[in-house]
Amino acid sequence: MRRLLIQKCESVVKAIESHEEFKKIINSDKIVVIDFWATWCGPCKVISPVFEQLEKEHPNLEFYKVDVDAQEDIASECAIKAMPTFLFFQNGEEKGKVVGAAKDKLVAALKMHSESL
Repeated sequence: MRRLLIQKCESVVKAIESHEEFKKIINSDKIVVIDFWATWCGPCKVISPVFEQLEKEHPNLEFYKVDVDAQEDIASECAIKAMPTFLFFQNGEEKGKVVGAAKDKLVAALKMHSESL
């Protein structure tokens, strides 16, 4: 009898910890998706597992998170007014934005950016 070993692969979207790291990441020639969130934000908690699942489904995109309270300078520079906000960057330029925990809008934006590569 064969035994199949299924390894659970838990993806954790990497947090951006500094302004310097943020600048380096957004200047990538790949498309970068950043989730701007807050620990106290209910909708952020709801969409977070969806964002992590979408990372697995779009290996050609780079996924990151920014805690707006821990990285106020980044949130300010990006003019984040509501959470969650998802920004798309490539070569240092903002390429798109989704505001709110709207899974359908996020999925559509990810699909559009994936197909543009």
